[in-house]
Amino acid sequence: MQFSMQVLWLSKWRMPRILGSGEGRATQRRHALYAAHKQVVCYLKTLNFLDLVDFCTEGKPAEEVSIVVANHPSLLDFIVFLRDFPNAICLYKAASLKNPVLSSFVRVAGYIEGMDGTSSACKRIVASCCERLEEGHHVVFFPEGTRSSSAQSMHKFHKTAFHVAVKSGVAIQPVAIYCRPLFLGKGQSWISFCRANNRMIVRYLPPVQINDLAEEQRNANGLSEVVKERIEQALESMGKMPTNES
Repeated sequence: MQFSMQVLWLSKWRMPRILGSGEGRATQRRHALYAAHKQVVCYLKTLNFLDLVDFCTEGKPAEEVSIVVANHPSLLDFIVFLRDFPNAICLYKAASLKNPVLSSFVRVAGYIEGMDGTSSACKRIVASCCERLEEGHHVVFFPEGTRSSSAQSMHKFHKTAFHVAVKSGVAIQPVAIYCRPLFLGKGQSWISFCRANNRMIVRYLPPVQINDLAEEQRNANGLSEVVKERIEQALESMGKMPTNES
């Protein structure tokens, strides 16, 4: 209920006023994203206060502009990124534009429409991401394209994020997200989420600079393999952590 009210407030009250401010698009994006950031901080505090989720952060989010690449175990993981990266941009599904609640926000915030399976869409996304990076935004990717099948496994990575990294020269911030137990994953209900003692561990790994890799890895495929391997290794170690120490 709180989440619904906050999203409605953003879309029906705050976004129309930002649109009507007469400011430039880049300024409107910053205002929209900061408004969402404040709402997210409030929402996550409520989840923690109600003992629904214990959020634990390890490592430090990159302060410099970067491409954030993470596994995608839960519906809540991107919300955590909005807390940690107040200026973060992500991709959205085209269906969101038909949603009367979400449509105004994704437009004003400068989110980028996702893939439709065509090469032209990939080129459009890469160009838009590079533009947002130049404006000073972090850009968040879940390269699996859907939620992970389990707390420690990942689907094959799509390469769009890594094409962006190659073209822009911006570092990638790998992030391993571990849910214990897995909650709000594929096919899981809010009822089971509310009945469990949930913990989300977000581990920020050292940024990956493409120029620091071996020459044969300085491409989208090589970069994807390196980042995926580092996230997999982190998830494996996080899964071995005793419950009372995690």
